[in-house]
Amino acid sequence: MNYTDNEIQRFKRQLQQSIVICSDRCLYNSTKWSAEVLDGVKEEMLDKSNQYEHQNTYSTNYDASLPSFNEVEYNKYQYAKSLFHVRQYENVSFILRDLNNPRLRFLRLYASYLAGEKHKEEQSQDILGANDNSLAENPQLNSIYKELRTAYNAKQPLDAFCLYLYGVVLRKRGNDQSAASILLESIRKYEYNWSAWTELGCLVQNKKMFYDLQKVLDATLPNCLMKNFFLGRLSLDLHQPHSTYCDIMEPLTKIFPDSTYIKAQWAISLYDTMDYNESEVLFDDLRKTNPYRLEDMDVFSNLLYLKDSKQKLSMLAHQCERIDKYRPETCCIIANYYSIKREIPVSIEYFKRALKLNRSYHWVWTLLGHDYIEMKNTSAAIECYRRAIDYNHRDFRAWYGLGQAYEVLKLPYYAIYNYQNAADLRPHDDRMWQALGGCYTQLQLDDSASTCYRRAARCDQEGRHNAVIFLARIYDRMTKYDMAAYYYLQAFEQFEQDDHYGDEVAESALYLANYLVSRNELENVERFAKAAQDYGFPYRDQAQAILDKIKDMPHSSSQD
Repeated sequence: MNYTDNEIQRFKRQLQQSIVICSDRCLYNSTKWSAEVLDGVKEEMLDKSNQYEHQNTYSTNYDASLPSFNEVEYNKYQYAKSLFHVRQYENVSFILRDLNNPRLRFLRLYASYLAGEKHKEEQSQDILGANDNSLAENPQLNSIYKELRTAYNAKQPLDAFCLYLYGVVLRKRGNDQSAASILLESIRKYEYNWSAWTELGCLVQNKKMFYDLQKVLDATLPNCLMKNFFLGRLSLDLHQPHSTYCDIMEPLTKIFPDSTYIKAQWAISLYDTMDYNESEVLFDDLRKTNPYRLEDMDVFSNLLYLKDSKQKLSMLAHQCERIDKYRPETCCIIANYYSIKREIPVSIEYFKRALKLNRSYHWVWTLLGHDYIEMKNTSAAIECYRRAIDYNHRDFRAWYGLGQAYEVLKLPYYAIYNYQNAADLRPHDDRMWQALGGCYTQLQLDDSASTCYRRAARCDQEGRHNAVIFLARIYDRMTKYDMAAYYYLQAFEQFEQDDHYGDEVAESALYLANYLVSRNELENVERFAKAAQDYGFPYRDQAQAILDKIKDMPHSSSQD
């Protein structure tokens, strides 16, 4: 999709206004997002004259549609906002009591909500300890819900931001359908609140919901750039095919070529598709562009961990610690550093620090689960993976980790359930299907196992894993020898030049040699037998026996 210059200029002005509007309501994540995207707009769209009139952003179209402040309200608002900045949320609610200007109502209720979240976290700071209360709830939710529901049902007009908060509360109460409807209403009233979009995204659990929502948004907000930013982010969260992400984000990248947010999203998308080298290049560029940006550096640290880049991960950890040692991302990065050094107890402590700073940091719950698996503390690992899924149902790594944990406990049916959830989220990832196939094989459910390994083989076009070998073995066990030979031939051709797969090459070659002998098709028997001879016991001896056997056999290229 191509955007006209007029559309880009309009979007740029709206982003500038959203910085003011969201900042006035203390929605700092939305404010930062708008500013970060705006900072990357292409140069030809910028007014570089010294007479640039920025004052128009302080008189915003959206706020002009709301009742203005009288002097009492204005003074109360400034006082409450100053208290908000120092996190005195209960005091904000008190100062703004009985005031119903839409901006003041939102700030009062939002402060009450954050006070409740703070109280909830204080109740559950002991991560996985005796005083850990994973069921703690925000004590302010019910009162906020009642006030907003009463106003909404009485047809009292709620502004876009009160609707956003109403959607947040509905989601927290488990009423996802109503939450989605209210959040869409909020976005239609004011589409530049990024927090409303991210909250809506939390409700989308699968690909069908993604496409259904995309149709709704295309119909109601056809030329909305915010919608495309949202769909791009959501396609990453739902592990959509990389082509889907590219179709959405490439036009936006042309408009905002220098946006650190967009660069980070591209780096994450490449990490998600396991293109680690290209992802690392983009992360390195991001670090050079803005060395003090800590957002998404936890993903970079995971990438460096997977690549076993100890020195680079060490440098990243030390740099982030110098910038802000008490950021959740920094604690996660340091934990990964100790994990790569195999100092798992220290790594666990840093992951717990990250969770104390951000209880809903689902990625860290998953990584903590991995560490407990390393420590052979399976019950703690299972609890961590479950917490990760509670915070983000789309975390395929947590589902996969649960599957592995239940395999360790020899509970294959439980493992299958969790692996299936992981495979539903990552249908193009051969590892998910191989894990499922392994469980079905243990249960001797060969038909189901063969289906999973066929999916794995289709996903693993480069032959990184040996799904075809497992498929060949299953068909041999099912006495479907022609199919077994077909997949053994695929395995032989995939792995012949790779020393890492020596035993698999020998096994494949030996099977094919025996298969051809059994069919009296001797033309290629010598080729496969000699290939198996290059490997040790028992392949060499068995291959020699086949060669000795065919010396006196009449050669035929086809079976009579």
